[in-house]
Amino acid sequence: MPTANEIIRLNEIERMDKKAKKAGFLPLVSGEVYEAQYNSNSHVFIMIKGEKWSVWRETWQPGKGHSISIRSIVNKVPFDIALQQANKYLAFITKKRGW
Repeated sequence: MPTANEIIRLNEIERMDKKAKKAGFLPLVSGEVYEAQYNSNSHVFIMIKGEKWSVWRETWQPGKGHSISIRSIVNKVPFDIALQQANKYLAFITKKRGW
């Protein structure tokens, strides 16, 4: 039987998953890591670090086993702010590239 704290945590994870999916992010690990790909080589990640969330973009070059570019978007913020900033970044890139 789950404890009250476990039930609260599971409900919070479900809420985050729903918000992330609605914003176009895939849960890689529910409640811990979310990802959106905005072109074939670039991804935006939202990841929990401790009790706060960080958002960054990574770009890969075909044939390379590691990313060629990493850009931090926001660090050490609550989930809702991380998701908001990730969406803001994706909107900026979309507008900038004319997609």
